[in-house]
Amino acid sequence: MKTLTLETDHKIKLPHDWVKELGLESGVTLERTDEGILIRPYIAQTWDEVYAEKLKMGTPSALDLSEVSGDDLIF
Repeated sequence: MKTLTLETDHKIKLPHDWVKELGLESGVTLERTDEGILIRPYIAQTWDEVYAEKLKMGTPSALDLSEVSGDDLIF
């Protein structure tokens, strides 16, 4: 076990070898547990992965443009 001190702004400096060994270069997530704080590697997602679970649009129905004027258009 290694003990670390909290800096004045509540930051924790992890040893460089831990960061590389645990894959923490891109960031971490923190989880509060009954025993303390659990630090896990943050796994970056691609935009395809982010939008994979979004709702898909259905087929568009006929548009009713009777109430649309030229003032409604944004250029």
